[in-house]
Amino acid sequence: MNQKKILLIIVFNVLIIICEVVFGFISNSFALIADALHNAGDVLAVIITYIALKLGSKKFSYKFTFGYIRAEMMAAFVNTLFLYITMFIMIYVAIDRFFNPLVIEPLYMISVGFIAFIANGISAYILNGMGVSSCSSHDHSDEATQAETHGHKHEHHHEDANIKSAYLHMLSDALISLGVVIAGIFIYFYEIYYIDSVLTIVFSVYILFHSYSLLKKSFLSLMDVNTTNIKEEDLDKLILCHENVEEYHDLHIIKPSSKYSFISFHLVLKNKELSLEEVEKINNKIRSKLKDLGFNHILIQSDTLSCKDNKKNCYLNS
Repeated sequence: MNQKKILLIIVFNVLIIICEVVFGFISNSFALIADALHNAGDVLAVIITYIALKLGSKKFSYKFTFGYIRAEMMAAFVNTLFLYITMFIMIYVAIDRFFNPLVIEPLYMISVGFIAFIANGISAYILNGMGVSSCSSHDHSDEATQAETHGHKHEHHHEDANIKSAYLHMLSDALISLGVVIAGIFIYFYEIYYIDSVLTIVFSVYILFHSYSLLKKSFLSLMDVNTTNIKEEDLDKLILCHENVEEYHDLHIIKPSSKYSFISFHLVLKNKELSLEEVEKINNKIRSKLKDLGFNHILIQSDTLSCKDNKKNCYLNS
């Protein structure tokens, strides 16, 4: 359903781009042509989003053991980075046009800009509504075991970074189109041509500021940085709560997409005489608490005291 909506948004905005280019040349309006070029870049970003959704829906395989769950953050990073580049170009052009204003036909700016504003606003609204999804269970063996053991499910809501990046692109389009309309009105009544440049700079700076968190989030995710809000001392307390647990090490926490949070570590047990069933009970107890924190892919390796190394984080051997 989401893929069909995005495909509709792509077709809808391509028509708007064609309309802006045609009337931009007819009216000698650089603002309309610039907005069309900006829209074209954002349509490309939405196409990337569509491709990422298609890839993300594919099943895991022996070759792609993690599937395409990285597609969301990769698309979000590429989209947002492209948005940053586009905004800086728009600011550069706006500064140049501030000192070298063009004489244009404002009526075309107002009418076509208003249509583009409505179209982009609707597109942004649809994407914003698609950006949050709920996820209650996944087909991982550790989660299946936990569900059987505890007989309940946890539901977490996630904001899709990929769709959010496309939403920001459409929002920037809507704001810039609104700037074109406002500029057209001022030019029509007061012949203040530089107002277009001023509004373009204001809207561009706003979009840059608003997009930074997504750019940072997607970059850190691609770098396998732990971006969860869980404090280290809280994780220590959770894992070390059992009397038979001595320590844990080789810790890895990553968030490859908005829907997944992975954690893996070695658990060192004090009593080497524990049966496999007793070890599983300790692991399941810890796994259940980690599940409550939002982790949905949990890997625990249980070791004896002979594997104790007093190092929580993983240190790769050169």
